[in-house]
Amino acid sequence: MLLRLEAVSKRFGRDWVFRDLTFALRRGEAVALLGPNGSGKTTLLRLMAGLLRPTRGRVARQGLALYLPSPPAFHRHLTAREHLLHDLAFYGRAGDWKGALERFGLPENRPLAAFSSGMRKRLALARLLLLRPDLWLLDEPETALDAEGRGLLLEVLWEARKEAGVVLATHDRALAEAVADRTLRLGEA
Repeated sequence: MLLRLEAVSKRFGRDWVFRDLTFALRRGEAVALLGPNGSGKTTLLRLMAGLLRPTRGRVARQGLALYLPSPPAFHRHLTAREHLLHDLAFYGRAGDWKGALERFGLPENRPLAAFSSGMRKRLALARLLLLRPDLWLLDEPETALDAEGRGLLLEVLWEARKEAGVVLATHDRALAEAVADRTLRLGEA
């Protein structure tokens, strides 16, 4: 198993976001998290990534897990090339950063301060594809993408599933149906 949640519960103050959630993900699987705003999709992704601790229960991960928040966070003064080179060095990986930028139609030397939100989302997807984590955790990956960008997103997610596990939080049921093997609904009785 790449990811296993055993009776995981999360509370902020007195409010429970979810209780006793058990979930497992294998390599080659994709799961869509569905639910209304405030149902706990982002909280669950952050627990899966190890960025939050559960109030109760246990989260176990294998391999490299990378979380793509919505919107993605970058240093605005760096260029796309600088970001990708930094990430490759940080994670001890090798990869064709130039090819990744070309595939996503991104300029190499423009500071991210000049990128649109769609371009920043494309860079985040290029980063994931380049680093090839074992576990992809994506929070609304379709937001800010135009039709071409959504096509690239679908390609990349299907490509990722060959080697990794994918969990994506989305409001887009069409995306969930196109990519996910199963769905996990939060915030519904």
